[in-house]
Amino acid sequence: MDIVPYIVGIILLLYFLATKIPGGVHKRRINREVKKLKDLQDRSREGEIEKKDIAHLPEIVQKWLIKSNVVGSQWKTSVHIKQKGQMRLDPDSEKWIFASATQVVGLTEPSFVWQVKAEVKPFMYVHGADSYLDGVGSLQMRLLNLFKVANEKGGPKINQSSFQRYLLELPWYPQAALNRNMKWTQIDKHTARVVMNHRGVPGEAYLRFDDEGDVVYTSAMRFKDTDEKADMLECIGESKEINQMDGIRMPITVHVTWRLPEKLYTWFKVEIFKLEFR
Repeated sequence: MDIVPYIVGIILLLYFLATKIPGGVHKRRINREVKKLKDLQDRSREGEIEKKDIAHLPEIVQKWLIKSNVVGSQWKTSVHIKQKGQMRLDPDSEKWIFASATQVVGLTEPSFVWQVKAEVKPFMYVHGADSYLDGVGSLQMRLLNLFKVANEKGGPKINQSSFQRYLLELPWYPQAALNRNMKWTQIDKHTARVVMNHRGVPGEAYLRFDDEGDVVYTSAMRFKDTDEKADMLECIGESKEINQMDGIRMPITVHVTWRLPEKLYTWFKVEIFKLEFR
């Protein structure tokens, strides 16, 4: 009797069990975090967003919120986003890998839960989860959804970097710009700055607009790494395509770039292909 097929079958079964069990634990953790995110949101504002709701904001920010169709839309508390794109994990490499991701974002209480799957080699995947909840950032990466290659939670650097990401991505959920604790300042005809201190975590980002009021560029200082010697670097989001998703006009294709001391490092070319406000 040829036992090779049986051996192969056993190996595949063991691999299935080894990956699916940790994957199930990961999925349950994500579900708990998404539930917590939704529980944190303020549901006291209902109905339609009106011009009076943006009257306190600088002219360029008002123009953006009108252009993006926030004015006239309904107050929501979260947005669910599906993304796909290409990642470059090493600034010295020209190799791009395919990645798909899902993200849930809180609109009234700054928060997000993001999970990504990237194919580093054929049939070899890195699974990642990045979140910001209750002022605490976390990052977890697993190879084959099994072996941890990164696992960080809390601390000033990761908290700050996670919150800065939330501010950088405001063009995907512009209603969040109406948070009463955000302080907006118009810098020039095309640029605005937003500042906010959230649960002790300081945040500051810059948004640049074209003449029509669309966001073309966002920028914030973040920690790319969280070791003791890590310095803050500028993180940039460049809008490459703008369209309407679930009634809101926004950048749907964005290139994310780190300004390293020696060069620019574009590491993620991301496209939103599905988005729903809830």
